[in-house]
Amino acid sequence: MNRDDRGLVLEADKLCLKFGAVEPLKDLSLAVTERQIHSVIGPNGAGKSSLLNCLSGFYHPFSGSVRFLGEDISAMPPYKRAAAGIARTFQGIQTYPSMTARENILSGFHCRMKGAVFSALFRPPWAVRQEEEFCAKAERIVEFLELEEIRNRIVGDLSYGLRKRVDLGRALALEPRLLIMDEPMAGMSPEEKGDLARFILDIRDHFHIPIILVEHDMEVVMDISDAITVIEFGRVIAHGRPEEIRVNPAVIAAYLGGEAA
Repeated sequence: MNRDDRGLVLEADKLCLKFGAVEPLKDLSLAVTERQIHSVIGPNGAGKSSLLNCLSGFYHPFSGSVRFLGEDISAMPPYKRAAAGIARTFQGIQTYPSMTARENILSGFHCRMKGAVFSALFRPPWAVRQEEEFCAKAERIVEFLELEEIRNRIVGDLSYGLRKRVDLGRALALEPRLLIMDEPMAGMSPEEKGDLARFILDIRDHFHIPIILVEHDMEVVMDISDAITVIEFGRVIAHGRPEEIRVNPAVIAAYLGGEAA
């Protein structure tokens, strides 16, 4: 299947974001299609985090729109976007350090769970079946991310790389239609980066989940991306396949440095 034949999953159209006199985003557009790893790169202060915050609902743009699976979600709060199928991992680790890896992953199913205090206290048969279903799904995520040996260990005692992997597992528990990853490899060793890159590719290939990736490791970005959007001062300065971005003069001048290969 050609990239052009794939369905549109998310479209940001002419986003403008203002904080007083500061404009982190200026008429910025972005489109993500099915089964695509779409990386967003740019120098520090380019507006990458502001863009992700607009896509996930933490910021509301001054103008422009965000559409997800054909629906305008520009005014939708973050928790409703999560329920709609947009999951996100952040630069910092957002796990519960006193809970086990498995418990952290199970917490990601909260958007999919039915029932409230009554079902928790009295555990009717349907609630027991629901709990068993989510436990089975959590176990599949544990196996997918190769966390079997640490599933019952306290997350606060794990290495940085493993905690980031548990954080990813919790995002997958949302059963997302789109996964947003904000600098997931920051602070990782080369071996940990290689493992996470493999999992990102598997998420696209096996779960068919498109991914928006912000990452500073250009070797990883060039290796695993289907499309790359480059932004500078809140504007898109280039968009294309990795081999096109690598030799784009505007990108080289703004971000990659050196001479075109």
